[in-house]
Amino acid sequence: MSNRWTRTPTAAPAVRGLLVLGLLLLVAFGSGCRREPPAIEGAPTEPVAAVQALAEALREGDLAHYARLSVPPAMQAEQAMLWQQAPAAFDPAEAERWREWMAQLTAPDAEARLWARIEPRLQDLEQQAGPSWAVVVGMLGGFASAAITADTTLNPAQKAHAKRLVEVVSHWAREPSHFTDRARAQAAIAVVVRTARALELPDPETLRALDREAALDKGSIALQGGKALAAIYGIDIDAALAKVGARVIALDGDQATLEVGYLLLDQFIAFEQPMVRIDGGWYRVEAIEAHRRAMAMLPAPAPAPAATP
Repeated sequence: MSNRWTRTPTAAPAVRGLLVLGLLLLVAFGSGCRREPPAIEGAPTEPVAAVQALAEALREGDLAHYARLSVPPAMQAEQAMLWQQAPAAFDPAEAERWREWMAQLTAPDAEARLWARIEPRLQDLEQQAGPSWAVVVGMLGGFASAAITADTTLNPAQKAHAKRLVEVVSHWAREPSHFTDRARAQAAIAVVVRTARALELPDPETLRALDREAALDKGSIALQGGKALAAIYGIDIDAALAKVGARVIALDGDQATLEVGYLLLDQFIAFEQPMVRIDGGWYRVEAIEAHRRAMAMLPAPAPAPAATP
């Protein structure tokens, strides 16, 4: 890539349970290039440095640090309050699935039991894979794109980025051998089991009883497990982050837009990241808006009782 990029790592936030771990299996980084519009002369580098700091926290597997970098100090105490005031109730069916999965993953013979269940499925997959495999993958990619289009929580730029990811990953997934390698599957099982045991979260109530910092520490364990899982499939997440480039393409006072690019499966993917300056620091607009929406949803405090004459 051209050296006109300011070379900084970045990443998008995270992940949810086995679905997230499964998604990591579909990601591999390669090389690519694209034509770049001219950079703004004299644009300050502070927004780029903010992106770099966030990525460094993710590279170190420190979600507590990442969270502290995501919002201004004045909002951090509010985030701790939001965690404490979040509803403690869980959907009974989801809570039960959590307990069942964690019990299986932390059992003394978890690796052997999981392999006994997965190995026959790998055999079936290997035998059934054929011309129809690419058709099925294409259909799944279409469903994912349709879900992205219907997602009201994403803005147009985020939808375009997500659809591009689906396109690139779907093309890679058309090769069934990515999913039938026995040695990788066994190594992946070991990582998932090791991560589940390290989390020590047999049920969602245990997670909910933690304070925010402790919960973020648990998230860091899951993040490190996800990186190890990705590495088994030839995906070096930390090395990939180091290849990401970011530069300021628009600047207006306390508002800036960055173009962030990265290499995925031999394809260069770029997206725009709006940033805002608050109290001298630069933050992702999405993180600030999400925080403000959460604060607005808090119930109004009860009025103080009237003084007795």
